[in-house]
Order: sequence, then structure tokens, then C-alpha cells
Amino acid sequence: MNKSRTLKSIFAIIAVSLSLASCDKIEQDNYIVFSGAAGEWFDGNGVSDHSQRAIIEKYTGVRCVNCPNADIAINDAVAGYGDKLIAVAIHDSSNFTRPIGETPCLSTPDGDTWSLFFGIEKNGYPTAIVNRTLNGNNWDLFNPTSGINSRVDNIIGQAAQVALDVDAHNNNSTVDITVNLEFLQSVGSDLTLTLLLIEDGLVVTQRQPDGSDDENYVHNHVLRDVITDVWGADIECTGNSGEKRIAQFQYTPTSSDWKLSNCHIIAFVADKATKQILNAAQSEIE
Repeated sequence: MNKSRTLKSIFAIIAVSLSLASCDKIEQDNYIVFSGAAGEWFDGNGVSDHSQRAIIEKYTGVRCVNCPNADIAINDAVAGYGDKLIAVAIHDSSNFTRPIGETPCLSTPDGDTWSLFFGIEKNGYPTAIVNRTLNGNNWDLFNPTSGINSRVDNIIGQAAQVALDVDAHNNNSTVDITVNLEFLQSVGSDLTLTLLLIEDGLVVTQRQPDGSDDENYVHNHVLRDVITDVWGADIECTGNSGEKRIAQFQYTPTSSDWKLSNCHIIAFVADKATKQILNAAQSEIE
């Protein structure tokens, strides 16, 4: 999916001796990489934290009267699980996401792509999925006003196949992102890395369960942008146990309305074919 955003590569820490002028520039749909520079993957030093994390993606809307209750349940779960649970609030372009009055629109084209693929509108709002898992032959979609803990426990109770770490730093209104991977088990499938920009503290009018409109409602975990391709960027790896990989990216946000001080970066590794998420991590933008 083509998107008008800039994702450029910067030199890898382990390859600083290479000159950018001598690199071959490779144009891809959503970002630029340079041969010998980051954006490609290099052998890394590993990841100290081998935790298995869960990521809950909630499809929501400002006109959805049940969505505030889902927010309460998800916020409680995130508080309880700490960094083992990562939340993303996704607004697609359904009728439930149309802004109320003159308030900002929180919808994203990437949210539309995912919503259509996972069949969200047919399931209703709010709808969530944890690590994009399957229930039989269908996506394990559920109403996140309940049922979160059992799904999260099932994920974080497993041994991680891939350990993942992400660091993000504000560099004159661009964001320098470093991603480290370590394979704790051998993985035989092709993998992708997806990077998201998430913003907290957005005051946008939200319809309440009693039908009233709260003009001071605070939205957190809001998806602002998918930095990579919507289905992720290929990870260059063998997938063998013990393999360690590193890459760096430089991202320029596409809107001046986003407050980087309220934003953070989420990274997740997924099976390229099945879309299921193996592990995830997040970082504030320092």
C-alpha cells in the first residue's frame, strides 16, 4: 500500500565506517534503504529482556457508546500487566468514527486496511484482537469490555520465540529508531517488522454509554501512523535460534499536529504469511 510518508535509513552503529556516498540507494514503496547502511539488518548484540509480550489492537470510534467501557477495561489491563501488555486504539472510517462536531478525525488509512482485512465492521464496535491470533479458522475477535485477561495470559505464558527491543529518540523533529532482535527459538517462516507511531492524551469528543457527548474525553494509545508498510518490512534473517539482528531507521512524522512528547513507538514482529504477531515492544520518544 503506497503512503506519502518518509522513512529513510541512517547508518548502522556497527557500520559507521561505511560512506553513504558509496552506497547503492534502493527505492521501495514506503521507505528508502542504502546498501551497507541501516534499514537493512546487521548482526547485533542481542536483547537483554526475553519477555513474551501481548499487543491488543482495539477498533474503536467516537460515536461508539460501548467504547468508553472498553477503554476502562483495557486501561485496567495495561495497568495490571505493566510492560507485558501493549495497547493500540485504531480508528477506521466507519460511521462510528465520524467526528462529533468540529473535533479532529482520528481515522487513518492504515486502520481502514486492517479493519477490512480482519472483518471488523461485521463484528461491530468495539472489537479487539490480541497478537492477531486465530480461533480455529477465524480471527479471535472479541468485545474488549471483557475477556482480555484470558487471552493475554495465554500469550505471555508462552516462551518467547523472538526477543524484541526498540529505542526511539527525537532528533530535530525526526525520530531515530533502533530495533534489536534475538531469536530464542528457531523460526521457520518469513517474518516482518512493523513500526507504529502512537499518541496519548488526545482530547476529542466521545459519545458515552448514556448517549451524551463528553467534550473532554481523553483518548490514549491512538494509532497515528504506520511507519513501515502497513503489513511490515521484511526482516533479513535466517531465523535460527541464537541469531541476533539490529537495524536503525529515521522517521519524519507526516503531521505537525502530532505532539512527539506525547507519542511513543511500537514495534512488533509478525509471521509474514499468517499475520500473527510473535512479539512486540514499545518505547517512549526520548
